[in-house]
Amino acid sequence: KSGYQLSLVILQDGETLDEIMMPDEGDVWSHGTTSLDIVGSYYLMFVMTYNEEVQPTYLVAIDEVTFIDCDSQNPPPIQVDCDFESDYCSWAQNTNADQADWERTKDGVWYENTGPGYDHTTSEGYYVYFSSHAHQSGDVAILSTPEITKTENPISCFAFWYHIYGEDFDTIRLNSNRNEEKTVLWTISSTQGNLWKSASVDIPSGSENFMLEFEAIASSADNGHVAIDDISFV
Repeated sequence: KSGYQLSLVILQDGETLDEIMMPDEGDVWSHGTTSLDIVGSYYLMFVMTYNEEVQPTYLVAIDEVTFIDCDSQNPPPIQVDCDFESDYCSWAQNTNADQADWERTKDGVWYENTGPGYDHTTSEGYYVYFSSHAHQSGDVAILSTPEITKTENPISCFAFWYHIYGEDFDTIRLNSNRNEEKTVLWTISSTQGNLWKSASVDIPSGSENFMLEFEAIASSADNGHVAIDDISFV
């Protein structure tokens, strides 16, 4: 509508490379594409501007953002922030250094007074969890990011929600991995009650790129559960 403008801004190294204006095509979903001929890390930002004199009576929505035909010289940005509603974002199972996988679900894993029975985001959406069911004591499941480029900031704050409940519980750790050298940044292995709890960790950027990984370790019991949701840098 008149007085409103949605645009896609492409940023690299603090500078705006391009700004693509989205046309108003009425009360329908419209499909937009743009080419990203960029080497190295970059940011994409949707920006909504409007005239203060115009009454905010119209809605703007965005859905199904994807990258197509990206190559090794032009990879999509790493998506560490994740609520697991659509997929695992940029988080991936580590198939080389563990014996199990984290699983994404919206159905709940309530079993013999463990949990959770719902996600943190909406109570109806998705989260990821690990269960010691059908695994041996000490089996490990690792969910990790791709390599994250070091930042100018000396410290980054990483926040997430976790759920660990029941008499038979697993261990969960947040590790940083720099050149295969792991540092435990946060860990817990005791029941916290049947509720989602928040955690935040300061991550010094250091002089090298790094990966983050959630590591779950199976207990000796058959019904231990840990879950995570709503991951973000803040």
